[in-house]
Amino acid sequence: MSTPTTKRLRSGVRVSAEPSGASYFGERIEDGPGESGARPDLGKMETQILLAAIALFAERGFENCSMRAIAEASGLKAPTLYNYYPSKEAVLIEAMSFGMDDFFNFVLDGIEQLPRAGQLFEIVRRHASYKMRRRIISRANDRLIDTQFSRIFLPEDVAAKFDQQLKHYRHRVQDLISDFISADDPIAPKIITLAILTQCDRLAYWYEPDGSLSAEAIIDQLNILTRRLLGL
Repeated sequence: MSTPTTKRLRSGVRVSAEPSGASYFGERIEDGPGESGARPDLGKMETQILLAAIALFAERGFENCSMRAIAEASGLKAPTLYNYYPSKEAVLIEAMSFGMDDFFNFVLDGIEQLPRAGQLFEIVRRHASYKMRRRIISRANDRLIDTQFSRIFLPEDVAAKFDQQLKHYRHRVQDLISDFISADDPIAPKIITLAILTQCDRLAYWYEPDGSLSAEAIIDQLNILTRRLLGL
């Protein structure tokens, strides 16, 4: 009989059966932030709280997730959690910011130092790599950054800020794609951008480390697909 990967706490929260670590729908979230070190200002406990919060908000929804549940999933007592964050809304905002910073820093760090002609392909490589290496937290993040979720549970200015970050990234990729597309091309740069980014995002859902395709092979094929979409 296999050893269970998760256990339930009194509040009903599912956490990793290992000494530490949050889980999302029974799968343990990858340890630590992305390789870029997006938030060096955060200590180990704050990182642990935010990873647990991302998982719980995505799995249960904002309304059904309490500060006590977040505390338990982080290995804390509820009163201790308030030493870090004053409210559930504050935890949500910081958790979403953490997730987005982790992704964007990993993908875009130092990208402008590369020749412009190679920036698009490097972004595709990094985007795909992040989604495969951190596929569990990526799935949870996808639920939180949904526009409808943000508009319901976040202050208007905060929701607008997060939405602008996502749009800025898409527009940046689209601008690079436009370098390869002629004005009379039958497919608009926006459509090609959405197609490429969607394929990268979906890796968090179907890629398996023990599958028939290695991460390197998938990245190579995505870049081939990208070149074909660009008519290269």
